[in-house]
Amino acid sequence: MWNESVKRFVAKHSPLFILAAICIVFAVVSPPFRTSNNLQQVLARTTFVGVLAIGELLVILTAGIDLSVGSVAALAGMVGCMCMKAAGLESIFGENATVLLFLGIVAGTATGLTCGAVNGALVAKGRIPPFIVTLGMMMIARGAARLLSGGQNVSDLPKAFAWLGGSRAWWFPVAITLVITGAGAIVLAFARFGRYLYAVGGNREAARLSGLPVDRVRIAAYAISGTLAGFGGMVLASRTMIGSPNAAEMSELDAIAACVIGGASLMGGEGGALTALAGALIMAVLTNFCILMGLNDNWQRVLIGSLIIVLVFYDNLRKRRAGLLKE
Repeated sequence: MWNESVKRFVAKHSPLFILAAICIVFAVVSPPFRTSNNLQQVLARTTFVGVLAIGELLVILTAGIDLSVGSVAALAGMVGCMCMKAAGLESIFGENATVLLFLGIVAGTATGLTCGAVNGALVAKGRIPPFIVTLGMMMIARGAARLLSGGQNVSDLPKAFAWLGGSRAWWFPVAITLVITGAGAIVLAFARFGRYLYAVGGNREAARLSGLPVDRVRIAAYAISGTLAGFGGMVLASRTMIGSPNAAEMSELDAIAACVIGGASLMGGEGGALTALAGALIMAVLTNFCILMGLNDNWQRVLIGSLIIVLVFYDNLRKRRAGLLKE
């Protein structure tokens, strides 16, 4: 019995063990990898995808998908940066005013919330497949970001804005990501909403017959995903101190890959916040190692794509043996 419990625990949290094993191997093979400066860069670069992955996870748990998070992040970043650059507000509050920063971050996050809520309403109430809805939102948000900015970047942002992305202190966005991940883990483990997410993803019709508010749960999942994408867009803009309509391209695939590497099932009802973050870290560590080894971008993609398939296959094999994987 005890051995069986250990096997199930290891299988459920295998992404964490895989991450530890990869880090140990890379630290031995490449001494520069284990330097504190390099590890700080890996953590800092994981924050954006990590935030997106937590929101994406909630949607995946309901057996949905959100392809729009990257474009929504770009749109939110543009809206937030444009608010901070608004002539009237800047003249009133000054470029370093806390109020100006707060308004910009709130505007960007609210933009993400709006896009996510629209996605959820169309999926839950409109009965449109999530793939179609979020694909459409991906195109709408990206186009809107370019229309708002005229295809131009927004720069000369308030200097204090650099704190959010870690330009002033690398640990600040890392701490925010850990707080978001911890909150997600607590909600999924102990809150009623977390149990509802797993139930809806496990068997939507059974959840509906049991009296669960299925539509509201699905709308909330997409809304939270959009909110975190909006906030992530502000984090990304802060890192570069530029609001770009082309930011976060293909990052939706990184968020989905992080969830899958972290053990989430695209069929719904399976996954965790900590392991989703571990999936994002695995991808960041692999990319960093390729850069340290001097591999060009094409070889990086080949290696990382291949390792993702191998890791997911290995993770699924362990879960199948432990009886945790749904066929």
